[in-house]
Amino acid sequence: MYLKSFDYVAPKSMEELLQVLKENPDARPIAGGQSLLPMLKLRIFDPGLLVDLMYIKELQQISLVGADEIHIGAMVKHSRVINAPEIRENVPILSSTAEHIADIQIRNRGTIGGSVCEADPSADYLPTLFVLDASVELQSLNGIRTVPIRQFIVGPLTTAIDEGEILTKVIVKRNTNNFAVEKYARRQADFAVASVTAICDVQSDGLIKDIRVAVGAQRNGPVRLEKLERAVVGKNRDNIDISEIAQSARDELDPLSDLHGSAEYRKDVTVNMLKRVLSQLILEGGRD
Repeated sequence: MYLKSFDYVAPKSMEELLQVLKENPDARPIAGGQSLLPMLKLRIFDPGLLVDLMYIKELQQISLVGADEIHIGAMVKHSRVINAPEIRENVPILSSTAEHIADIQIRNRGTIGGSVCEADPSADYLPTLFVLDASVELQSLNGIRTVPIRQFIVGPLTTAIDEGEILTKVIVKRNTNNFAVEKYARRQADFAVASVTAICDVQSDGLIKDIRVAVGAQRNGPVRLEKLERAVVGKNRDNIDISEIAQSARDELDPLSDLHGSAEYRKDVTVNMLKRVLSQLILEGGRD
């Protein structure tokens, strides 16, 4: 299907971009276009005005702020998330997550900001950003505000971004703890049928100091498994039944149900993934 006609503008500065968004409430920003263009072809969206973010240099920067904060511009491509030393050395779980995204063509075009703003329940970044307790920075002519990622994602394909705002950066704290990123899809380049992301800090004596676990492909977006986390933190790994803890998380799951798999099937897959991830991080980690 051919795209409907629309106007196009490519601002060269943040000031120009924010002015365009203020004057055109129905305008649609385009980052990498990997999700938006298919939707335009299907006529799911009819923006009238497409605002290209390609030339806004501020949105392409990666910077270390202070001792432990990494700011990632919204227009940073997935391939840079994989390879940038600022990310790979300080937040390796995020680089590993980006390696799971689609194929090399999409990783060379798609952006972290575009993926986050799409808020697809099965997308790759969100579970990882949930366990990192990430935030996003939103900017408009009225100012700048920072929103925790778990508040920014309101529901499937729905975010807390306001009219006239643009997501400028993703903010994460340095974290080099042991991690696992596991995704099951029908084909490697597809969205996840089920996914689990976890970070774990197990001390040499077996004490679990910290663990954060999130699952993707859920009906309303990623879910942090907080009951599971509370059941594990502060315990010794020798006193934990991994299978029982993974099964107990089943009640926290509310997966999608579609042609790729029923909700019950996705629950089964997710619980089995949890068993593997928890075994890897808890039983095999912290033995230095």
